[in-house]
Amino acid sequence: MIFKRLNYQTLQSLRLQGYNILLTIGRSEDENPIYFPMKLESFNSTQANTNGGEEHMVQGQKILILDEAIQRSLNNDLNGIIQLDH
Repeated sequence: MIFKRLNYQTLQSLRLQGYNILLTIGRSEDENPIYFPMKLESFNSTQANTNGGEEHMVQGQKILILDEAIQRSLNNDLNGIIQLDH
């Protein structure tokens, strides 16, 4: 497993690899959550119902849309680590 800081360069690299969301497995209120990149084939971020760049919650798990995370990273508005399997 590889861990990388949640920053602009890492997020751009993930987007180029085809990832489009980041999902936490831990508690949603963690100050420094661990995110897992995922690819959703039928997901289109321009069609998603967004909350102005805020995290989305599903069953207590935080979900970040990758395009929104990239924009927020420009303002250093994100905390966390990304776990990669390779």
